[in-house]
Amino acid sequence: MSIRRSFALAGAVALASSLVLAGAQGAMAVGTTSSPSAAAPQTDKSAAAKLDVSLDGVPGSFIAGGGGRMFTYVVSNKSAHDFVLFPLLKFKSRAGELQPTDLKVEYQLPGEDWRTAVVAPDKSGAKKDSVLFLLGGLGTDGNPLPDALLGLNRGRTLKIDIRTTFTEDAPLGKAGVVPVSYSAQLDDETHMPIDNGDMTFEGGSRFVIKAQGGGGGGKPSPTPTHSGKPSPTPSQTGSPKPTGSATSTPTETASPTPTQSASQTPTSPATTPAPGASTTGDAGGPIDFPVEPPVITPPKLPADAVAKAKSKADNSDKALAQTGGGDNTTAIAAAGGAVLLAGAGTLVVLRRRKAAQQG
Repeated sequence: MSIRRSFALAGAVALASSLVLAGAQGAMAVGTTSSPSAAAPQTDKSAAAKLDVSLDGVPGSFIAGGGGRMFTYVVSNKSAHDFVLFPLLKFKSRAGELQPTDLKVEYQLPGEDWRTAVVAPDKSGAKKDSVLFLLGGLGTDGNPLPDALLGLNRGRTLKIDIRTTFTEDAPLGKAGVVPVSYSAQLDDETHMPIDNGDMTFEGGSRFVIKAQGGGGGGKPSPTPTHSGKPSPTPSQTGSPKPTGSATSTPTETASPTPTQSASQTPTSPATTPAPGASTTGDAGGPIDFPVEPPVITPPKLPADAVAKAKSKADNSDKALAQTGGGDNTTAIAAAGGAVLLAGAGTLVVLRRRKAAQQG
C-alpha cells in the first residue's frame, strides 16, 4: 500500500470516528432533553416517585466533649419529576437519654456558609432518646422558614455537608443517625406541589459516643434489664401504618399525614451489618437497633417558597450546564470535536499533497 493511500485511509478512519462520537453525543443530548418514553412513566409510577436519601462518611465514633466530625447528607432525584423538600436528621441513643442540648448539628449547602440546624418537633416514642433536627430554620409558628425549602430537579443529586459535635454530657454508648426528607412532587406544568407531600426515612448509620481519654465524661447509659430485643414482641408484624403509604422500618419510606398517631410503635430492627463490616473501627455501619420514624405535622408549602426553591434549583442547573460540572457529555463533545478537526485536517493535507504531486 502506498504512503498516499495510507494517509487517505487514516483520514477516513479519523473522520468516521468523529462522526460516531458526534452521533453518540447527539443521542445523549436527545435523551436528556426529550420527553420520557412511554415506558418511563410506568416505571416511575410503580416506584411511587420519591426521593432517595442516604448518608455518606458517617464516622464510627464521636467523642463526648470533643471536636465536631463530618459526614454528608445525600438526596437524589431519580424520578421523572421535580421536587421540593425539607431535609432533616434524626439522632438516637440506643440505651441512654438524648437531649437537644447534648449535641450541636451544623450544615453547609453547596456554595454557602455553615449554618446551625434547629430542633424540630417530633412526637414519636415515649422515651427521650432521640432528637430530630431540621437543616434549616423554624419560624415562631413552628413551621420551617421559606429558605429551608430546597428544590431538586429530576436527575439531580444534592449533597449537604454535616458537622456534628457532642457535649460532655452526651450519653455514652451506641447511637445512630437517620436521614429524613419531607418532600413534595411538583406538577410538570405549574411547578406547584401536586399534594401535601410525604416523608422519606431510610439509610441510617450507627456510631459510638465515647468518653475523652477513654474514661469519664458523658452520661453513662443505663444497663438494659431486658435481653436487648426491641419492645415489640417477635410475633409483631410491624408498626401500624398511618393513612397513606407510610411504612415503619428505618430502611423504607414513610408518608406521615396529619392523622398520624403519636403513639406509633417502634420499628422492627434495621438491616444487620453486612458481613465483614467493622463494629469497632472508625467507620459507621447500618443501624442494628430500632429507630422510629418521626411523627411530625406536615409543614406548609407556600407557593412563594416553592417558586423560590424551584428557581434556585433551575439556576444551579444552568450554572452546572455552563461549567460542565457534574456532566461528562461536555468532555465527550470536546473529544468528538477534536477528532473531527483532526480528521478534517488530515484530509486537507492529503488534498494539498495530491495537488502538488499532480502539478
